[in-house]
Amino acid sequence: MTRSNGGEDVDEEDLIPDNWFIRLVHIIAWLLTVVLSVLSCVFIGYQLYVLYIPYSRAKMMGDASYRFPEYFYRVWGNDATDLTSEHWGYLSACAGVTFLSIRYVIPAHPFLSAEHRKVE
Repeated sequence: MTRSNGGEDVDEEDLIPDNWFIRLVHIIAWLLTVVLSVLSCVFIGYQLYVLYIPYSRAKMMGDASYRFPEYFYRVWGNDATDLTSEHWGYLSACAGVTFLSIRYVIPAHPFLSAEHRKVE
């Protein structure tokens, strides 16, 4: 519900001061988001370096002797020869969610004052 405040529409929720518990939960959630986003970036970089780039290079060069890292065979079995759409989907999903987190969640940190917190 909105009401007019001198010609400007103001949402009534914006007039209620934030409770300390809500602020604490917001801070903890934001910090977890930052930590998980950083870990996702590290994970994506590691997987690109160890798995995806060497595999793509071997495919383009026609190198039939290429072998995946040992951990790959423990998970997917010894008969795995290619990265399927499932693998590329995992990478894309992780990169997409991390991008959204970095672009939209992390900049809206809980340390901003209340009048600057709402993003239109």
